[in-house]
Amino acid sequence: MAQQPNSTEEAMNRVLEAERAAHAAVTECESHAAALLEAAQQQARRIHSRADNRLSQIHAHCALALGQQVEQLLQQDSNGAGAPSLGAETHELLAAAVTRLAESLTGGEGSDD
Repeated sequence: MAQQPNSTEEAMNRVLEAERAAHAAVTECESHAAALLEAAQQQARRIHSRADNRLSQIHAHCALALGQQVEQLLQQDSNGAGAPSLGAETHELLAAAVTRLAESLTGGEGSDD
């Protein structure tokens, strides 16, 4: 019967060792998960930054192209080289439409962004 207390003690020691190993494994997994999360967040920040830069470039390009087109139209109008003269009401509607389009393309006040 002297062997039974030893086997119980050994079993308890094995359980405690298994518990320590499991705790160490959980701690290692948590650390690995935190590292993966940080890496994913950094990648998301880089993607967001690149997308913002590209959108800014596109907005600048559109604003420049729109400005050039408007300038050409105004130049044609001042030279009399454009279409026949529009009525005042049509001219105002066209000017308002151009203004709204410019604002929406350049992120101005009238933008839905």
